[in-house]
Amino acid sequence: MKAAAYARYSSDNQRDESIDAQIRAIREYCENHKIEIVKIYTDEALSATSDKRPSFLQMIEDSRKKVFDAVIIHKLDRFSRNRYDSAIYKKKLKDNGVKLFSVLENLDDSPESIILESVLEGMAEYYSKNLSREVMKGMKETALQAKHNGGKPPYGFIVNPDKTYSINELEAEVVKTIFDLYLSGYGYTNIAHALSNRGIVTGNARLFTKISIRDILLNEKYIGTYVFNRRADGKTLNKLKPDEEIIRIENAMPAIIDKNVFMKAQEILMGNKRGPKIRKEYYLLTGKLFCGMCGSAYTGSGYVKGRDKETKYYQYSCVARKKNKSCSNKPIRKDVVEDYVIQGLKDKIFNTESMEVLSKKLFVMIKEHNTTYKYELEKTKSEIAELETMSSKAFDLFFKGTINETLLAKKTEEIKSQLDVLNEKLIYMETKDFTWIDEKKIINYLQESKKMLESEDKERQRKVIDAFVDKVLVFEDGIEVDFIVKSPTDSSVRDRVNGGEPYLTITLTTTREDIYK
Repeated sequence: MKAAAYARYSSDNQRDESIDAQIRAIREYCENHKIEIVKIYTDEALSATSDKRPSFLQMIEDSRKKVFDAVIIHKLDRFSRNRYDSAIYKKKLKDNGVKLFSVLENLDDSPESIILESVLEGMAEYYSKNLSREVMKGMKETALQAKHNGGKPPYGFIVNPDKTYSINELEAEVVKTIFDLYLSGYGYTNIAHALSNRGIVTGNARLFTKISIRDILLNEKYIGTYVFNRRADGKTLNKLKPDEEIIRIENAMPAIIDKNVFMKAQEILMGNKRGPKIRKEYYLLTGKLFCGMCGSAYTGSGYVKGRDKETKYYQYSCVARKKNKSCSNKPIRKDVVEDYVIQGLKDKIFNTESMEVLSKKLFVMIKEHNTTYKYELEKTKSEIAELETMSSKAFDLFFKGTINETLLAKKTEEIKSQLDVLNEKLIYMETKDFTWIDEKKIINYLQESKKMLESEDKERQRKVIDAFVDKVLVFEDGIEVDFIVKSPTDSSVRDRVNGGEPYLTITLTTTREDIYK
C-alpha cells in the first residue's frame, strides 16, 4: 500500500518539533504495517477548525490522481476538529478510493464503533452543556447585581475591586468623540481613520476597526444600562438572544453618553440596515439522502407550481438528474421523506424497550473500552518512566566519562523524540477516560435525544439525525432508511444484542406510494 502522510500544528501552543514528532510516529506506523510513504503534506501554524489549509487541500486534490491509496495521520484532530468538515473530506477521500488511518486511533467502520463514537461524542457535548448551565447560574447571579462578569471591561470603563464599574475618564472622552463623529455623518471607517490619525488605540493597544466602532455605538452600557447574556454566539452583537433571556438593568452603572444622543445614533444605525433576510428552508437530510439508482446525493430545492406561481414547494432531487439528466430517478417531497425518517427513529430507536437494551449494550462496550484504556494508559506511563530513567543514566555515563558529549547529545535527542510521541499519546489517552459513564447516564442521553427529535427546532433534530441515521436511499419505487442501531423488538435480535454478535443496524423500507399516503 502507498500512502501520504499528513501532519499539522496550530499556532496556539505547538512548534515545528510537533510536526517532526508526528511524521516520526507515522513512519514507524507505516514500517510496522508494511506501508510505503510516497508523499508528505504539512501545514504549519494552521488550525484544524478551518479547512483553509493549503497542503491539506492539495492532498485532497491529489487523492483524485491515484498517487496514493491511503492517508496516514497521527491522530484524528490533525485531520479536522470540525465534525462537518471531517465528514465531507473523509467522504471525498473515500470517493477517490483512498483510506484514512490514524496512528493513535483505530478507525473502524463497523456499526458498533460508529454508534459508540456518536453516543460518546453526543454525551460529552450533553454533559458539557449541563456544566455550562451551572456556570451560567453563577454568572446570572453576578449580573443581577450589575457587577463585572469576567473578561475585559468595555472601552471607557474600569472594574473596581468589588467588581462594580467606574469611568475611565480618558477613554470616556474617546467614546464621546465616536458618538459625536457618527452623528456628524462620519461612517465607521472614517471614524476609525480619524482616531488612528490622533494615535488613539483600543484597550488592547490595537487600532480601531469598523467592527469595534460599531460595537461601541451599540453598547447600552454607555447610557448606564447593565446588559448581560445578549449575544447569541458570545462574539458579535448581530446575533442576539430573545429579550426574555437577556438581563437588562437600567441606571445600574455610571453613564458616559446621554440617552438622547445614544437613541439618535440607534436611529441612524437602524436606517442603515438592509431589509430582513429571507430565511432559507432547512433541509434535515442534507448529506444523508442518496439516489439508490446512481449513488449521487439527493439535495434540497424549491419550486413553484400552479397557475398563480406563488405557492412554493420543497423537495430533494438527484444531483445527476439535475446536472446532466444522466439519472431518471424522480425527486421526493421534503416533508414526506423527513417525516418518515423522524417517525422511524421514534418507532425503532426511541421507544422504551429499545433504549433500555441499547443502554445495556453500550455500557458493556464502554466497560470493555475502559479495560483496554487502563492497560494502555499504564503501559504508556511505564514507557515514559523508562525513557526518563534512560535519559538520567545517559547523563550519569557522561559525567563519569564513559561516553562523550557527541554521543550524549545523540542519545538524548533520540530519547526526547520518543518522549514527545509518548507524551502526546498520553495527553490524548487522558481524554478517552469513560469511567464516568453508567447506564443511567446513557439512558438520560437517549431520552434527551428523543426530546430534541420531538422539538420544533430543526438544528436540534438534525443533531439526532446525524447521530442515529446512517443513510437514506431513494429508489424509483421506494425508500430505504439505514439506522445505526438495530431495534431489539423480537427475541432473535434481543439475544444478539444481549450476548451474541453485536447487531446495531436496522433498515426500514417502504414504497413511494405508501410514503405519500
